[in-house]
Amino acid sequence: MRHSKARERIIQTTEAMFSEVGYGGLNVNHVAEKAGVSIGTLYYHFPDGKVSILMAMREQIASRYHETFVERLGEGFIEEVSSFNEGLDRLFDVLIDVHRENRLVLAAIESEVWGNLGLYDSLAEGIDVVSLMVQDAEPVLGVLSALFDRYPVEGLTLGDGVHVFKVIDMLIHRYVYLESTFGTREEFKRLVKKITYALLV
Repeated sequence: MRHSKARERIIQTTEAMFSEVGYGGLNVNHVAEKAGVSIGTLYYHFPDGKVSILMAMREQIASRYHETFVERLGEGFIEEVSSFNEGLDRLFDVLIDVHRENRLVLAAIESEVWGNLGLYDSLAEGIDVVSLMVQDAEPVLGVLSALFDRYPVEGLTLGDGVHVFKVIDMLIHRYVYLESTFGTREEFKRLVKKITYALLV
């Protein structure tokens, strides 16, 4: 098995198992067995075991998220909407749908991290958190910037765009996990719009 294929199978196997047993229930020997690789191969690709695999999973989910986001929004998005507000509405619809498709794995990862702050510290040690936030924010900030260019709103600027994105992202995460607590989809979007407008100063 080629190295790249082995690595991919380990990540895919872990993602499937993660949703079922959580981080604490994962065992690298079982992952290797189910992925059809030796334990040595697993550690070759992921020297820190479960923590390394979890970070690779997170990167893959982010990559899929970005690709799907751009595809769903469509190339002619800016020309298809008639106002900044309508653009936000369309943007939030796409973000909600893309988050919902990944919510089981995202919820499992988040649950494990918050339930094990030592795990969070281990993950944070090996990454540049600021760069990761900027990378995550780029697709959405690109859309917001294009909306501002086409439909300027007096008194509003993108300001600290990365933090605006993180607030939007956090709210949408909560919504796709616990939709009933936010009312209807339209009610939730109205709430996020109000918060977004308040942040765009």
